[in-house]
Amino acid sequence: MIGKISVSTDALRENAKALSALIAPAKAAFVVKANGYGHGAVETALAIEPLAHRICVYAAEEGLELREGGITAPILVMGPVPQRLLREAHLRKLEIALWDTGSYLRALAAAAHVQHGAFPVHVKINTGVARLGLEIRDAADALEDFARLGELSVAGIFSHLASAEELDSPFTLGQLERFERVLASTQPLFANKRVQPLRHIAASAAAMLWPQTRLDMVRFGIALYGLWPSPQTQGAMRESELRLRPALSYTSELVVIRQVEAGTPIGYGGSYRAPRSTRIGIVPLGYAKGIPRALSNRGFFLVRGARCPIVGRVCMNMTMIDLAASPAAAVGDEVTLIGTNGAAQVSADDWASWSETINYEIVTRLPPTIPREYV
Repeated sequence: MIGKISVSTDALRENAKALSALIAPAKAAFVVKANGYGHGAVETALAIEPLAHRICVYAAEEGLELREGGITAPILVMGPVPQRLLREAHLRKLEIALWDTGSYLRALAAAAHVQHGAFPVHVKINTGVARLGLEIRDAADALEDFARLGELSVAGIFSHLASAEELDSPFTLGQLERFERVLASTQPLFANKRVQPLRHIAASAAAMLWPQTRLDMVRFGIALYGLWPSPQTQGAMRESELRLRPALSYTSELVVIRQVEAGTPIGYGGSYRAPRSTRIGIVPLGYAKGIPRALSNRGFFLVRGARCPIVGRVCMNMTMIDLAASPAAAVGDEVTLIGTNGAAQVSADDWASWSETINYEIVTRLPPTIPREYV
């Protein structure tokens, strides 16, 4: 395949340091789920491990992959774990999210009993996202039961915010108030046991816009990779000292250049017709390699420092660009899909804007099959 993704480990570390400084004295956890948001999970984790109080993943398989890759830092699995993996998760010292008082709880306890050691858990509270989590009315009783179980060790209590990117968000304040109510009701329980579970509810946007949500730990995802949680968040932080550097670039090359006459249809369905005699460059990557089909006839790639429009429909394996802005372009020239080329730049945020989606989706959908190099 003619194409590669380059990831700057320096940028990852710089972002991790800047984010850790922003929230001190709270601790920083870094999220490497979804193949490190498309950047490579193991390589990302290795780059930032010395700065991480926790490394967070969604699936147990992701946590086990990190252990195989040499990660020794505490790892929190935030999603459900299949029962078949519970014993191995315990053996490899993964911390598990718990929001269940039924069969899942019993399976966790059974796995810990077989392994002759308590299973470290972070108990999740539903404060408003309505996905995973104990209901507020049930949380205090459930936490008391969990604390009594010798097979469990409550390492954390956490929740997740639904609207933290909003600059004015009564809903965020309401979620925090509900979470703090649960924490207050269970504080005497854990004080008697002389343990203090980590309290965490904030991710990247909340840590920036709502400092009161930082508590003991913040789970940084998108910001670790040098991307802002939303344009509003970036705007609100413009006067701060926080600087983020995108870590990922995506490049290919021109494999064919075709001279076409005015009126020539380009690509499937002839959705674009050349308005003049021009040169069309063929890039050997398409939507199978993460280029959204929504970029058809509206995005740009970079060639020799020039912005070259995508023309015609993005195909499964190829994308066509108009080379009028780069008249000296030749077969074999580098094409920058995401990143900087000369004085020009195209970003994951550009792709998201053209596709009417968010930068999270852009980078997490870059397939693991694309070769990655770490610089």
